Amino acid sequence: MERYIAFLRGINVAGQKLIKMEALRNSFTEVGFTGVKTYIQSGNVVFDADAEDPEPLIQRIEALIDKSFGFHTDVILRKNSDIEFILNTMESLKSSPEEDNKQYITFLKTAYSGQLTIPLFSKNKDVEIIFHNNKDFISVSNMHKGKYGFPNAFIEKNTGIPTTTRNPATLSKLLGM
Repeated sequence: MERYIAFLRGINVAGQKLIKMEALRNSFTEVGFTGVKTYIQSGNVVFDADAEDPEPLIQRIEALIDKSFGFHTDVILRKNSDIEFILNTMESLKSSPEEDNKQYITFLKTAYSGQLTIPLFSKNKDVEIIFHNNKDFISVSNMHKGKYGFPNAFIEKNTGIPTTTRNPATLSKLLGM
């Protein structure tokens, strides 16, 4: 058995793609996943499943969401060990953001094979990518015109791949579930 975290992209945002977490847990359990837990309303599902190639597992979960809740959402899947790796990488970068900056980790749905030069800054310099591998990005978001930059759109524009973003505290909580 492998421990996974599924990130459901864009659910429960601005009254769109609404899913109650209890119903989501029940749906995962009904199709045979075990140890199912959810964390906050943004679509984080921790579960156990037989180790599989991720793509069929993603397709299985996306079909489950479509059937159970009547809409499509992209599912981004990582093993617990993947999350541990990226959090350890963040720690090893010794990037301690300034008081008014925030760190985020952005996950790509599929691998990116292109080249990006690090550091990579958004147009307004409100997002700085400080690390990436083929599926994960670590960024620092800076205050710009009273708002923090958020890396999703910036990274999607540069890679052409659907993403979802979480903060390190959320990821640490998910690992502890």
